[in-house]
Amino acid sequence: MIDFSKMWTGVDWCVIALYFVFVIAVALTMRRRASKNMKSFFVASRRLTIPVLIGVGAASWIDSWSIVGLAECGTTMGICILFIYVIPNTILRLPLALWVGPLVRDKMPDWVITMPDLMEYLYSRNTKLVMAIGMICPIFYEAALLTAGGQVIAYVTGINMWVAFAILGIIVVIYTSLSGMFGLAVTDMVQFVIMSVAAGVLCMGMYFHFDGFGAIFQKASEINPNFTTASGGLNVMEILSWAIGAVAMYANSQSYQRFGASKSGGDIKVAYSCIMLFSVVFSTIMVLAGMAALVQYPDVVAESPSQAFWAIVFETLPVGLRGLFVAALLSAVMSTVSADYLITGAVVTHDIYRGFINKKLTDKGEVVATKVVIAVIGVLIIFATYFWQDGISKAYYYVGGFQVAAFFVPLIFGLFYKKKTAAAGFWSLLLSIVMYAVWQFVLQCPAGIPTNLACIIFSMVTYVVISKLTYKEKAQLEA
Repeated sequence: MIDFSKMWTGVDWCVIALYFVFVIAVALTMRRRASKNMKSFFVASRRLTIPVLIGVGAASWIDSWSIVGLAECGTTMGICILFIYVIPNTILRLPLALWVGPLVRDKMPDWVITMPDLMEYLYSRNTKLVMAIGMICPIFYEAALLTAGGQVIAYVTGINMWVAFAILGIIVVIYTSLSGMFGLAVTDMVQFVIMSVAAGVLCMGMYFHFDGFGAIFQKASEINPNFTTASGGLNVMEILSWAIGAVAMYANSQSYQRFGASKSGGDIKVAYSCIMLFSVVFSTIMVLAGMAALVQYPDVVAESPSQAFWAIVFETLPVGLRGLFVAALLSAVMSTVSADYLITGAVVTHDIYRGFINKKLTDKGEVVATKVVIAVIGVLIIFATYFWQDGISKAYYYVGGFQVAAFFVPLIFGLFYKKKTAAAGFWSLLLSIVMYAVWQFVLQCPAGIPTNLACIIFSMVTYVVISKLTYKEKAQLEA
């Protein structure tokens, strides 16, 4: 066990304290502006411009998985994670930035503010309900992200891990419930700057510490030759599973929330194209940090990859900049967790409670109820961190895989397939959720076929077949 507290100084504490003070101050400043109605609270009245979108979008794409998770992959898989995940991730996100985002912003009616709203517009109210219920499950991914932030707080302070989870979780709940998307927009801009500077400083620190990156690759190759190859020794199905997982953003509720909050579709094209370039550079630095942790602390990696990663961070960075990098992780955690708290709160209140139970709920009442739900979710997530204390990389596999498997086809086909029908959207969504559970946990991936691949194929076939069977009926009724 590495004693991180000896590497932590008062200057580093000041950096973290200033960051937390800033976050709470923003929440207090923005609370009135955000509480007018659900549109102001959830999508910032659709007023985000290009500079703000870059910060908000990058903060949502880069979470603690992008830091600790990719670093863990660097320690256990080597450089291949760049070729099987990061690069495909970037290429596959390009249509999202150029076509999907602008379409959602410019062509959808103004009342569509959540992903279940979009399902209702494209298909039916029943489809909206299934989507809303399905969107509650991925909040457990936020517990994994919170785990990563709480762990580093516990490492440097020596406090109990659960206390660290609680502190971070409560702060996120406070500023999310107070300021909504308006507060997130401001804090995400600052968080983007912090993450950019911290990644650059870490890259330089590793370069000088190891006297170039060549030494890292050479030692990693000596430990395992596969760690410096493009495939990493993985079979075709394993590689395909990672590559397909890269399309998770197409099914990610944060993406659609950001699209809805933007000022125009043209702003989305510019902002998200910039974000993709930043994401590749940032992810590469984190993978290199994981490989550096492997060669410097091979014994620690075997026990805790995340602890080895933080050891590299603290060893390569000087006083003050260590605090900055911890602030970068906390920024990544808080921006993503807060956004999903906000989204889940809206789904429960706006889509389920007001949509199906209490249709007479006022706009003010809806905002207040959403804040209450956010607080409840925050408490549940703190307890759910128990499931991810051994590492967060599996969280992305399960939760990201679920989102792709269940949501991808109904969303994308609904936007672009001309012969879509309400029945196709409803049944492909519902049956894909069932298919994911059966394939992953009951059949346990037969023939080594990844669950997300099997579910996407199943969902596409189901969607097209039902569309063809019901489109004629729809045309006859319209005639």
